[in-house]
Amino acid sequence: MSHKKILFSLVILTMIIFICGAINLFAAQNKHIIVIDPAHGGQDKGLGLTGEMAEKDITLAVALSLKNDLAKENNLEIILTRDADKEVSLKDRKKIIEKAKPEFVISLHTNAGFGKSASGYELYYSELTGDQEKEKKMSKENVQREKKSFNDSVRMAKIINENLNALFSRKGRGLRKADSPLVEDLFVPFVAVEMGFATNLEDKKKLISAKTQKEIAQALSRSIKAFFR
Repeated sequence: MSHKKILFSLVILTMIIFICGAINLFAAQNKHIIVIDPAHGGQDKGLGLTGEMAEKDITLAVALSLKNDLAKENNLEIILTRDADKEVSLKDRKKIIEKAKPEFVISLHTNAGFGKSASGYELYYSELTGDQEKEKKMSKENVQREKKSFNDSVRMAKIINENLNALFSRKGRGLRKADSPLVEDLFVPFVAVEMGFATNLEDKKKLISAKTQKEIAQALSRSIKAFFR
């Protein structure tokens, strides 16, 4: 092969490597980052469901299944606040969120209270401050970020509600506003998913079922994909 042909081949190869690298860099920069927060962990068991299974186990199982289900999506990056049975403080969870700079945070929980007859799932989303004095002290940028976070939180909550309702027909207990210390002052869209009542026999049977855990993860996966579609 002549020197000219070798040089031409090297130029073409270099161009291909450069283009592929640019495409990969562009794809990485345009990924939507979502933080999934499996509540509790380690010594912090949360609500007890059986002698061997607690809230911490349910939330982690759903989170891992959700991350696995979304792993094939090229436009999404899923970060967990914990990926094993370990205790992670609120402060450390918040640090993970701050570092990740996600477009959304979803926190997973199981519910309790309201008597043994109470059952179904609940969704809590970030609320606007509603404090005019506080808003006056905020920068215009943060006021806008807060409003966007609120609007995105409501939209995601509605999508999740629709997908969970398809799984648990007529079991939805509505969308509720609630502040969370997990995202306080971070201006990031947030939804807390109370997946069912540990204090209800029917809900408990579903929550400890690996099949139902996977189905909940799939419903959340559909919701996330729909939100960023």
